[in-house]
Amino acid sequence: MTAVVEDARANPSVVPVTATLIGTIALQTAVPVFATDMYTPAFPQVTGDLATTAALVGLTLTAFYLGLAAGQLAGGPWPDQRGRRLPLNIGAVVCLVGAAACALAPSIWVLVAARVVHGVGGGITSAVAKAAVVDVARGDLLARLMSVLQAIGGLAPMIAPIFGALVITTGGWRDVFWVLAGMGGLMVLTAIWWVPETLAPDRRHAGGLRRSLAGIGEVLRVRPFVAYMLASAFSGFTMMAYIANAAYVLQGMKGMAPLPYSFFFAATALAQVLLSVLNARIVGRVRPHTLIGIGLAASGVGVVALTLGVLLWDTPLVLTCVGFLVVMASQAFIFGNAGALGALEVTHLAGAAAAVQGVAAALAMAVSAPLASSGGTTSAVPMVLVMLVGIAVSVGAYALSGRPSRNA
Repeated sequence: MTAVVEDARANPSVVPVTATLIGTIALQTAVPVFATDMYTPAFPQVTGDLATTAALVGLTLTAFYLGLAAGQLAGGPWPDQRGRRLPLNIGAVVCLVGAAACALAPSIWVLVAARVVHGVGGGITSAVAKAAVVDVARGDLLARLMSVLQAIGGLAPMIAPIFGALVITTGGWRDVFWVLAGMGGLMVLTAIWWVPETLAPDRRHAGGLRRSLAGIGEVLRVRPFVAYMLASAFSGFTMMAYIANAAYVLQGMKGMAPLPYSFFFAATALAQVLLSVLNARIVGRVRPHTLIGIGLAASGVGVVALTLGVLLWDTPLVLTCVGFLVVMASQAFIFGNAGALGALEVTHLAGAAAAVQGVAAALAMAVSAPLASSGGTTSAVPMVLVMLVGIAVSVGAYALSGRPSRNA
């Protein structure tokens, strides 16, 4: 309560920061992540039921990422002109419709198209929800809220595959999408009931869609914003190399059984969640800019350890696991803080900023996954090369960000 009162004095929004509001916003950002991972255990079922190939089923995941990126491009500048409430509601409805279309898809190509629609809806809600946070919070409170959203979002990839597997054991792959459609319905209802308009009319941008899209170009000309955006996106590029290739390395090369692997994968996600909560608690005593540096340093140590192990000697399983754990957990100090500091540079274009940040992250992860896993079970060299590039660009961007201009 004290934090809310203190922030209200410097916050142009008159909307109070409540647990209900943040919980609803978290739902709008977490469901798209759930939609990414929840149906992956059903890939073999989808392949057989639709009489298609594994490659085309994998294309449905790519289609979702493309839709997610397109949705964030639309869901960023548009709300800067029209306000947050209407676009958020429309995005939630599109997400619901896309999930239902996936559940009813009669062929793989219809499923691919439906996944694009599903992703567009998720992208819109993600971008608008993050912009709404920037509307109602500033300074340390914004960094704390970003970390809380990251922690909640971090639970999704840990829980989603397990939840999806449970649904599949009692039903089929189409039931997974019916569950996601139900989540989409919950997004619609909570957005209508509990998310007020956070962008007052006098803070909106006139001039139509062209002016709204021009906001993207404007934020891309702000060097600190771009630096923080790149630091976050390429840190995600590094993390996705682990997510995409960990099964090949730990099970295929190190001989880890599937069940212990599942527990370890969940443990790395849980470590990131716990450190995100810690980050939210210490922001204010430690500057967000400093915390990003700590996260990048820790991630760099993990990447170097994995690189030396792959290129110079065959590391024991436990050391490989430690390297992966450090890389994954350290992201907790990067994403939320970099997102908050970048947004603070362009608060007058919060929607456009959220769109650019979201698209950059989605594209970085979409590119990282196939590159990192190209070695399969025969070589981890592509994975470590992706990690090295990711951490190098992240550190370079962080160095170019300079000192935060305000409230950090």
